[in-house]
Amino acid sequence: ELVMPAVGFGTYKLKKGEAAGPVLQALKAGYRLIDTASVYDNEADVGQAIAQSGVSRSDIVVETKHWRSSHGYERTLKLFNQSMRKLGVSYIDLYVIHWPGCKTGWPLPRGTSAPADWTPAMRDTGTWRAMEQLYDEGKVKAIGVCNYSVRHLKLLLKTCRIKPMVNQVEYHPMLVQSELASFCKAQGIALQAYASLGSGDAGQAADFFELPPVKAAAAAHKVTPAQVLLRWALEHGAHIIPKSSKAERMKQNAGVFNFKLSAAEVKAIDALHQNKRFAWKGLDPDTIEQ
Repeated sequence: ELVMPAVGFGTYKLKKGEAAGPVLQALKAGYRLIDTASVYDNEADVGQAIAQSGVSRSDIVVETKHWRSSHGYERTLKLFNQSMRKLGVSYIDLYVIHWPGCKTGWPLPRGTSAPADWTPAMRDTGTWRAMEQLYDEGKVKAIGVCNYSVRHLKLLLKTCRIKPMVNQVEYHPMLVQSELASFCKAQGIALQAYASLGSGDAGQAADFFELPPVKAAAAAHKVTPAQVLLRWALEHGAHIIPKSSKAERMKQNAGVFNFKLSAAEVKAIDALHQNKRFAWKGLDPDTIEQ
């Protein structure tokens, strides 16, 4: 059974060859969940940091993601083995599908066409079947998804043998995904938030720090606006994976258990919701056919 830390360390936008240092610092600062992905191209750096950290492998939760160009049963197993090799580990704690739907269409050899009765859902069924197999074999401790809407989750829940255990989604005061959070809670799926401080894709983190209810709460509790944003997500039961390459920020981002927001402060931040997405160039994953 996997115990997933509420606060992890994100590595999105930490480039290949540059991620090992920040990940090592994060492990030394006490982070015990490291979030990476095949498409980030920094899994080898993460593996190097884990090896150098002196922290017992069993104390670290390694999360990585399957990329959408590798949907289908065989391709998923192949990509998983590549990730494991790059990370230099003998198992992965949490393996998640990065994106619903496929970048390159139905994965068939060139020159062949999909069966007449084929539907897009069949492709993900093959992917999930591979994920379930990896879980059965003990190569992963937990399996999940990323960017799945309620509709996507319902489709997967109809066909799966093992339910997804985690759904990692964009979640912040301007995108309070209440319906999705409630659905995940009802299904026993942990919600993991990304872009809690703003998305690196849009470079608007500073704007989040300037939001009046965030600034007011930060002043009231003598903490940083970043700590308020992270604490707000935790108050909603979400897990968080903030990213920083600065040691001081890493410590601050992890220090979100020393204070609590009042119900009124949470409500004031909730009211900032505009259903506004910043990641993936603002694309709503629900528009993707599964």
